[in-house]
This record gives sequence, structure tokens and C-alpha cells, in this order.
Amino acid sequence: MGIKVHIYTIIGVLMLIVPRSLFGQSMPETAFYWENPYYVNPASVNFDYTAYFTLSGRKQWSGFKGSPTTYFATGAFYAEDYRTQGGIKLLKDKIGYVNTFDLALSYAYTLPVHRDSWVNFGISGCLQSQSIDRSEIASDMDDDPILLDERLKGLKKWNATIGIEYTYARQIKIGLACQNLFSLLSDKNQLFEGTNFLYARYRTRYLGRSNEIGRYRTRSIPRSYDLEAGVCLKQYVGNFQADAMLSLYINRETQEEKFQFSLFGRTTGEIGILAGLKLISDIKFLCTYDYNFQAVQNYSHGTFEVMVSFPIHQTSIKKCRYL
Repeated sequence: MGIKVHIYTIIGVLMLIVPRSLFGQSMPETAFYWENPYYVNPASVNFDYTAYFTLSGRKQWSGFKGSPTTYFATGAFYAEDYRTQGGIKLLKDKIGYVNTFDLALSYAYTLPVHRDSWVNFGISGCLQSQSIDRSEIASDMDDDPILLDERLKGLKKWNATIGIEYTYARQIKIGLACQNLFSLLSDKNQLFEGTNFLYARYRTRYLGRSNEIGRYRTRSIPRSYDLEAGVCLKQYVGNFQADAMLSLYINRETQEEKFQFSLFGRTTGEIGILAGLKLISDIKFLCTYDYNFQAVQNYSHGTFEVMVSFPIHQTSIKKCRYL
């Protein structure tokens, strides 16, 4: 009963703080915000580790000339005693001859609501820049409009993102992020317009055992399996997009999420698969492939994305968590 009350309260707060005038264009797309919500929400706190790093690369619409290539790098640092998280996010996006960079620093504070449940508030400041690669432009006209574009000299803008997230143990996660708020005040020459994410995820664990053949005899070892489902609503300029995800995690006795397999889809006409594996300690390797069935299907071999995550030092919360 207590859990339901908290969930209804948080949903009510989320709906109240969504600005009615928000509009937006997508930030560079990534499938890995399911794996690391910090990609889209500065209020997403990783309670399990003191530090959590990720590095990913995405080649969208492979085989389509000039298609987007995006790189992400993040670092999140959680101070358990102070219930705060500081973070940094780097983004580099290249579409044709246009290069875009985004450097964001964030701060998040965690407010305990009940046993094993928290509300996180986060904010980030961003320095965004965009430039045109002159070496890739061939023009015989001195008055060619592209040669007069101010991005040839480099365009820089400041922006900000705010977010809120509710977490219950590892079972429930509900979050809202309003990206690029300064673009709402003035959209003139803004590099990224406002984009809004509202997501919800539910995870549960099933216990089981499996047999392992040793040198002298067969022994039974504990295994567990996690199932997770999630949905995310995104608000862009004049339209909406919905994403959905379903994941299976196979845990070993001493290593959570040893194997991962996910299916996801988007209302933009894309479906995809994600696979993950831990090889060394808690270092995790993931890759995705998704295919678009709409306009680019005859020109593209699909979209590929890879990610590596590396956590450092388990917190007491991680050691005591249960599902």
C-alpha cells in the first residue's frame, strides 16, 4: 500500500511540472539510455557504485552517405554520505559536413522517501557548439549560402537540462527530463531545441538453480533471472515518439547481469535487439542493431551501436539491495 501511494504521488508531481509550452527536437538518438538513463536525465543516480563510466559509439543508417555518427562518454560520481551525484557527459555528433559537440556538467541530490525508495532531483549546464567542416565543401560560387553560414567560424551556445526520477529498490524507476531549457526562451540559432523524456520501468527477479559439472561430481549452484519492461514517451517539435523495451538478464552467483538480451522498438518505424556480456569483473560490453522500416530502408543497412560500461567501488546500498 505504501509503495502505491508513493508511486501515485510521484506521477502527480511529474505531470504538474511538465511545462505546457515545451516543444523539442530530438537530441542525437541512442538505444543505450535504457542501460544508462543518465544519457538523457541528470537526475538519474547510480546508487550501486561510487563511480560509473560509459563510452559508446553509434553509426546510424549504415550505408547511407552522410548519415549521423555519434559518440557518448559519461562519468557519474556518487557520494553516498552526502546523497549527491556529480557527473559529466560528452557528446560528439557528425551529420554530413556538420559537427556538433555537447559538454554537460550535472548535479543531483537524492531525497529518501521510504525504505528503499528515493526521489532524485538533477540539473545540468551544457556548452554546445557546432561547426562546418570546410574541407568537405566544394563550391565554385563565392556567394554560395553555405559559405556565409556562421557555423564555418564555429557557433557556441549555453543550455541547461533539469530532471526528476523516482526509484524503488531495483524494481521501479519513473523519470522526467526536460532538455535544453534555454531553447524554450529563444529558439534563434539554438543548436538543440527542447526535448522531453517521460519514462517508466519495472524489473522483477526469478530465482532458480542450475547444475555445474565439476572435476569429481555435479553440484547445484544458485542462478537468478531478471525481467525488465520499460516505456518512454518523447516530445519533439510538433510530434511525439514512443519507445518500448523488454530485457532478460541472467545472473550468476557472484556476478549480476552476466548476460543480457533485449528487444526494443520505436514508433518511428524501428525495431532492434541488444546483447550484453560481462567478461572482466563488472566491465560490461553491449551492442545493438536496429532497423528502420520507413524512408531509409532502401538505402541503409540499419543502425549499429556499441557501449562499454565500467563501475568502480560498490556502495553499501549495492551490497544490501534485493528485489
